[in-house]
Amino acid sequence: AQAYCSSDHGATWNLLGRATIPRPEDRNCDEHMIVELQDGRLWMLVRTVYGMGESFSSNLGKTWTPVAPARIAHPKSRFFVRRLRSGDMLLVKHGPLTEKTARSHLTAYLSQDQGDSWIGGLLLDERTGVSYPDGTEAHDGTIYIVYDYDRQGEKEILLARFTQADV
Repeated sequence: AQAYCSSDHGATWNLLGRATIPRPEDRNCDEHMIVELQDGRLWMLVRTVYGMGESFSSNLGKTWTPVAPARIAHPKSRFFVRRLRSGDMLLVKHGPLTEKTARSHLTAYLSQDQGDSWIGGLLLDERTGVSYPDGTEAHDGTIYIVYDYDRQGEKEILLARFTQADV
């Protein structure tokens, strides 16, 4: 899992560092996301064969700890994490925090303690076949999550709109 940075608003990108997945057979799709923790460390969540892995950097992404299983249960699928304007973190994943499900029950959670625990559980879509959540937060605090449903059949792209209070 590689971390890149841009100092010119995305015109060019430079490799900062990479987090190694110790067992090559656990690597899956190079889909990872990074959030900055309040203590300045970077927290990388990584899609792996076993679900969700995690790695940390204490030097702005130059070096990373080896990827290890995260405490968050998740299938071999894309997830979404970001820091909100409030300072809390938003995680959108499949199913309950402690249960590895199929690509179903796309749910939003909040963390007020840097990812140590998660609260809420706003169910965005309960159907099997939902995947690839991504999102943003508008200036007014509205959260927009886009995701797909039934990639081989219906081929739908859907949008969920909610606020932090809804979670």
